[in-house]
Amino acid sequence: MLHTKKMGMITASLLGIMLLGGCMKGEAEKVKKEANPLVSVEDYTGEGYDLPNGKENDKIAEANRDKIISSTEKFFLNTYKTEVKVHNIVGNKDGATVFVESINEPRFHTFAVIPIDNKGKVRPEGIWTEEGQVELSIKSGLYGMIYQEQLKTLDTYLEEFLKEYPVVGKQKEAIQKTSSTGFTTPYYYISIAGESLDGLYEEYMKDPQKTKEDWQAEAKNLMSRPEDFLITIQLFMKDKDANPDQKLFNQLVSDIERMKGLSPGSYSVFLNDNTINKGSANNTKENKLELNYPNEIIKP
Repeated sequence: MLHTKKMGMITASLLGIMLLGGCMKGEAEKVKKEANPLVSVEDYTGEGYDLPNGKENDKIAEANRDKIISSTEKFFLNTYKTEVKVHNIVGNKDGATVFVESINEPRFHTFAVIPIDNKGKVRPEGIWTEEGQVELSIKSGLYGMIYQEQLKTLDTYLEEFLKEYPVVGKQKEAIQKTSSTGFTTPYYYISIAGESLDGLYEEYMKDPQKTKEDWQAEAKNLMSRPEDFLITIQLFMKDKDANPDQKLFNQLVSDIERMKGLSPGSYSVFLNDNTINKGSANNTKENKLELNYPNEIIKP
């Protein structure tokens, strides 16, 4: 361990004990750190995200990264007429989960799965998506286009709220590498319920090049309820040692309730402490404050 000039036997022994003690302490701290899945949301960029029983396939997927990326890009272009960028590939029990983001509007995050057989061979011809997942993500992106101006009202408010109060959102890179929640920002994501916007999705598959104005015109003929559009606002405390602040939460809820000009939807609000679980990319603490179903804020 020592690479210095010759020293006396006693001095060397004492120094060796001191260094060994330091190494052991460092290793113990390292193990303790690795065993703790919680990190600050401001430090989390998607590293450590995993899926059950996916470690072996994770290695295989990484070795076949280029093949998986090209196959996924072709799949989305052929099946959903959408250009996507692959942000992350994570091994799962039976293959690799590929997290993607659309390159153009409508903007959304989603995923696909590429099988890996029991011989360790990647099978891109068997690529699949969870039933309805991509369709709902595209609908979410279309909603984002249709209500772009109204969503700017929400964006502006939340950006100002973060300047005034000690709260933060998720890092962009964490969203790219771990999210499949359709239209997603650092502060909220939008989900579309059931068959709502089916007509728009069908139109998208016929002509994905339509403009925002085209989609806004199409939406005027829709019969949808605000309850069909789920806007989930999710913020985190900035102070690493702070619990979710009830006063801040109440202020946030009150502001959303009184705000004019928001897009139609059912608004849920969550305020977490500063932590995020590396493995799941979510806050897993029970101390979060929330306004959720059946008490959401409904905006017509």
